[in-house]
Amino acid sequence: MIKEMNANKLNLTAEHLAHVAEAIGEPAWHIERRLEAFAQYENLPMPSPRLENWRYTDITTLHLEDYAPAAWSEASPSAPAQAPFPPFLTDAPTITVLHRAGAGLEVHLPDALLQKGVKIQDLREALKENPERFQRDLGRLAPLPGDKLSVLHTAAWDSGLYLLIPANVNIEGVIEIIHLFETPGAHFPHTMIVAETSSAAKIVETYISPDDAKILCVGATEVFLAPNASVEHTIVERMGRETIYLTVTEYEHDRDSRARSLAVALGGKLARNDLRHRMLGAGSEARLLGMYYGDGDQHLDFRTEQDHQVGRTGSDLLYKGVLTDQTQAVFSGFIRVHPGAQGTDAYQANRNLLLSDHAKANTIPNLEIGANEVRCTHGATVGPVMPDETFYLKSRGLDPAEAEALIVMGFFEQVLREIKESDLRLSLQQLLASKLKGDAPKYFMDLAKLDNA
Repeated sequence: MIKEMNANKLNLTAEHLAHVAEAIGEPAWHIERRLEAFAQYENLPMPSPRLENWRYTDITTLHLEDYAPAAWSEASPSAPAQAPFPPFLTDAPTITVLHRAGAGLEVHLPDALLQKGVKIQDLREALKENPERFQRDLGRLAPLPGDKLSVLHTAAWDSGLYLLIPANVNIEGVIEIIHLFETPGAHFPHTMIVAETSSAAKIVETYISPDDAKILCVGATEVFLAPNASVEHTIVERMGRETIYLTVTEYEHDRDSRARSLAVALGGKLARNDLRHRMLGAGSEARLLGMYYGDGDQHLDFRTEQDHQVGRTGSDLLYKGVLTDQTQAVFSGFIRVHPGAQGTDAYQANRNLLLSDHAKANTIPNLEIGANEVRCTHGATVGPVMPDETFYLKSRGLDPAEAEALIVMGFFEQVLREIKESDLRLSLQQLLASKLKGDAPKYFMDLAKLDNA
């Protein structure tokens, strides 16, 4: 009975949260914001499938008290032996950030960019140094309000980073960030990216945890795009099979800004990605890309929103997923055009390839159109590999596993070819190929090395 009563409560109190936040020097307004969110968290039920937004993803069996809050525990849990960081996905990133959750950041930032005003800091340190800068915007975009887990993140975010790209600075190459979660328990990472006027950057974030670590990761990322800013932002989820990964990413577009978001989901026991582009300035554009490959009994959930609040804006979404074994996937995409947002051009497409009779994909496109001079369309497909495709390839000498692998990698090619950095593209191709069965992964990893030709 005690277990049942406490199933929706993290082992954390408002008093302890406030004590720790005060001890590390957080401003009073932010502590008050934490406590308000914590009070909401304690009074809200866990999301259930009775809610439309959680209809196909049941987390009512998630017991929050099973996860010690890694950064807030009265007695910090003993950290496991630190493993080396995995390799970067790009060969020579311009800026590198190594974030070991609970142990801070290691940042390698060239002096030339430092002199131009580029900043990468621990978010808590940045908040203490300049609290006025963050009072209006920190937490304004993400997490999305409304449910217990969202307000829990607002109350208990514990680590993360702040990235500032100053006006008129174009960062050549890639900014690559690795987030590594080694300590079992609950983690609440928060990332804040600010791209000032006419700035440009390519950012790759990877989230990784060991396969045997029982981790709950409730994260949020906010991306602010000033007029004429351009950001290419890739998030690669490679969490371990005992991890529950719930994250929200939101982009705010000012006039003539451009963003390409790429969500790649490969790991986790349950992984839910909630992503929104808010088009607030005329001339702004968003390209939303996604790739996911599930095997075993993974559950992968994607919620996207293309939110056009003004006219003459455009967004284009393409998410492609491959599912095998007993995997289940959910895609729910929403195009919203506000009244008066004339001239909006929005499209979304979700394609799913099933490699098993036991795999299942739910795809739910939604449109809410409040203006009459717009072009908004959508499409969705779910289906198996066609027998004539495998027959053709087998007739050319490929064995069944290689034939299926060729079809799978060809299925992802439409998204992969939009990644212009060849080293990043080949790394992602190899990660996708590693999920293939039998000897096929090796075959396609070798092929990836020749892809430049």
